[in-house]
Amino acid sequence: MRPASVCGRAAGACGIILGLTALLISACAASEKRETLHIAIPESPHIQDADKNYYVTWLEDRTGLDLEISLIRQDGGPEYLDALFSSDADIDIVMFGEGFSVSEEELSAYVASEDIYVHDGQSYYANTGVSRRSGAGIILWINYGWLKRCGLNIPGNTQELEQVLLAFRDSDPNGNGIRDEIPLAGARDGYACSPVEYILNAYVYNDPYHSRYGINEERDLCYAGTDAFRQGLAYCRSLYEEGLLSDCIWEGDRLLLSELCNSEQDLVGAFTTHSIFDVIYPGNPEILARYIHVPPLAGPDGERNALYTSSEPTVGAVITQSSVKKDAAVRLLDLMMTPEASLIARFGEEGVDWEYADGSDVSVYGGASTVTTVHYLWDIPQNKHLNGIGPMDVPERFLEGVTWNGVNSDSEYINGRAYMSYAEALPEVRDVHPYDPELSGYIDGAMEEFIRGNRDIGSDVAWEEYLAGLSR
Repeated sequence: MRPASVCGRAAGACGIILGLTALLISACAASEKRETLHIAIPESPHIQDADKNYYVTWLEDRTGLDLEISLIRQDGGPEYLDALFSSDADIDIVMFGEGFSVSEEELSAYVASEDIYVHDGQSYYANTGVSRRSGAGIILWINYGWLKRCGLNIPGNTQELEQVLLAFRDSDPNGNGIRDEIPLAGARDGYACSPVEYILNAYVYNDPYHSRYGINEERDLCYAGTDAFRQGLAYCRSLYEEGLLSDCIWEGDRLLLSELCNSEQDLVGAFTTHSIFDVIYPGNPEILARYIHVPPLAGPDGERNALYTSSEPTVGAVITQSSVKKDAAVRLLDLMMTPEASLIARFGEEGVDWEYADGSDVSVYGGASTVTTVHYLWDIPQNKHLNGIGPMDVPERFLEGVTWNGVNSDSEYINGRAYMSYAEALPEVRDVHPYDPELSGYIDGAMEEFIRGNRDIGSDVAWEEYLAGLSR
């Protein structure tokens, strides 16, 4: 047996060694402290807690980075960047989405001033997966309950539309004894929210996104100067005179349109938009079930068009030149552009919010099934993804391959049925005219004046004056 003094000395030595080991482990842990990236994203009513967001946490786990989120509380992308680059704020990445945006053209100025970091010739990371890449640009949604109470069918042409709207105005379809119904509503922000743009496609192919020029061989013909376009404006003028077309088309924003359409008072007979969940809250199945789509209307001469649009990539994120963690920023954004990350960014948590489909079913857009949504998490308060903020690149087969989940109020299902009914009226687009903001502004202003009666659409003199301005 060892003497007690020897055992004591051994125990003391062990204690010293253990203490030194603990210090070494602590020093290693300190040296391996996770790198922090400071990321600015726009504030969103659809994200419950960005710091505890499933997608943010997933990105942190995959990269070994800590993502510190700062919220941007303004809409203007260039204005925010101007303020950021004139300050010493420690921001490594700025992400865009939810109405907070910057165009490639606007971004080029910040690249030239060396405020934006350019990596391998790339000044920004794109967002290419928020919606289907192409489809009908404007869809008419009509109040099915009102149609049933008035004993009417879904209108198939402009004459039937007018009769339906007159019944909506005069028959008290919401049953409250008050003449508070809005037969046809819209909003000023975005062509898709203007039913005028939809109606004009029953007279001539009307593409406001390309300044109302024709397509393919007629890409240099401006349809806004044709007799058919004038005839369509005259029809819209008659709807306005009869109180069927609401002033909110020019005076109200999309938020007001959403409030009107989602009201429990059941106020709106019809409206237009690209996607029903641009206006109707997806979390309200009763309101979603209230409206159904109307296929493209036929005009008095049988003209019937659906507006083709293609979703172009937008700026998803940029790295600031002042960042001292550019390599880490590149690593994060490269991960966000992978299919695995992009599917989470679009649909939520795999196995919980969505599942891979086996391809045996037809998707709601008519193609092979690739994804089945269990919980539809878009434009509603949730904490699974960033609702389109930041870069992503969802493969098109997944955007086109969403399969019906059996829920009639599912927004993807509702949109898919509408897009399918518009497919045969969509043109085959090979070539388009570029958008001309000055020309488009002139046409937009003249359309409003003619429809609201500030200029006489029936006057040849007024029309010739308009055409003279158009040619200039």
